[in-house]
Amino acid sequence: MSPFQIFIRFVFIAGLLFSPVAFAQNELAPLVVEASEAVDSLNGEDSYSSDSEEVSKGRPDDNGEDEESDPEEEVRKAEIKALNAERELIQARMSLRSEKFKEELAELKEEKERLAMENSLTRERLSQELAELKAENERLSVKMDALNKEISLAGLESKKELSQELAELKMEEERLILSNSIATKKAENELTELRLADSRLKLKRSSLDVEVAELQAKLSVKEKGDLVDNIVYTNQKLMYLKEPFVDGVLHVSDRRIALNGPIWSGLADYVSERINFFNNESVEYPIFLVIDSSPGGSVMSGYKILKSMHGSNAPVFVVVKSYAASMAASIATLAERSYCYPNAVILHHQISWGVSGNLTQQREFLEEAEEWWRRVARPVAEKMNLTLDEFITLMYEKNSDGDWREFGDRAQELKWIDHVVDRIWEMSVDKNPDRFGRSMIFAEGTLEESLDDDGKPFMALPRLEPFDFYYLYNPDRYYRLR
Repeated sequence: MSPFQIFIRFVFIAGLLFSPVAFAQNELAPLVVEASEAVDSLNGEDSYSSDSEEVSKGRPDDNGEDEESDPEEEVRKAEIKALNAERELIQARMSLRSEKFKEELAELKEEKERLAMENSLTRERLSQELAELKAENERLSVKMDALNKEISLAGLESKKELSQELAELKMEEERLILSNSIATKKAENELTELRLADSRLKLKRSSLDVEVAELQAKLSVKEKGDLVDNIVYTNQKLMYLKEPFVDGVLHVSDRRIALNGPIWSGLADYVSERINFFNNESVEYPIFLVIDSSPGGSVMSGYKILKSMHGSNAPVFVVVKSYAASMAASIATLAERSYCYPNAVILHHQISWGVSGNLTQQREFLEEAEEWWRRVARPVAEKMNLTLDEFITLMYEKNSDGDWREFGDRAQELKWIDHVVDRIWEMSVDKNPDRFGRSMIFAEGTLEESLDDDGKPFMALPRLEPFDFYYLYNPDRYYRLR
């Protein structure tokens, strides 16, 4: 039992001993009768004396006179008797509690002796462990002394080697300091000479700068004057027209995009980006796609240009000046509105491509080519109020090789072109080309002319994307696949 438990028991017993009478009566009610009898037997003499006093009080006094009994005296005696009985009951209870306390105190003494034995045993064990630790500590101390001696010896040897190295380094340091001092003196002399030369050059440069500034001022005045002479200040109201075809003259604004050469992915990106730019700038005025000369090209790239035109919020008008064939002709025909010179040539024909492989592969390529042909040529045939087969039949009736080409005025009758114009006013050409270079950008990119093994010039077309076909007029095989 722990000391805390012992203390709790002691407090409980003390509480029992000094608790109110009412609580003690409830707890020890069965012992009241026994305790009263015991007290009566022990205190018989007190009872006898009380009775004697009562008898004597009932007798007549020495004078032989009978006294009447006093009621207050009777009450007082009754109270004294009751208090005596209560005192005897309390004494009995106190005696019982004392016995219980002695019993619990004996148990606590036994618990204390047991704990003392356990503490003694624990002290003995700790003493044994402490002795073992002391022995281990002494062994480690001896080992540490040996190691310290070894470390001390090694430290002395290291100090000796270090001292030798330091002496050598100091000698090297002194030699270097002396060398640096000599080099510093030489450098100071050279620096002095260079400063003197630099001062002379700065003086000469200052005089030259003054002359150059005068010449630059004169040149700037001359260049500004030339710029003014080589720039035309156009009438913006005349340039931007919602209906650009006025009195037989087509007014082409600076919202123009050049489409020249073979159509490939680079040209398609070039055209599409500019259509998007001009749309973001304004959707009120038309965009002009100007074709000077184009043999057509990639079906897929041409289709991308067509979708950019049809998806534009601003109207996109196609202008053909010289020659538009194949995919370029389809772009002109399927535009929202198209214009051309009377002698411009428009050429439509079926798509063609070079293919190799076994028969199965060739049939697969043929199916893909026919599907592309239907997708590109059917809208052209529908604009002409023809079926696709009727369109193909007319191609070969016009020309045995299927290359149906017409001048601009005839192309208008066939609905390939919407308007024929005699005059086109390029209002965006407002800078002198001889001074500022070409104002039109041609998106031929990396296409370069080369010579084949026979010495014939040709231009290698870029590699097509998968499932793509070239759609261009190329009778002399000038454009060739890689």
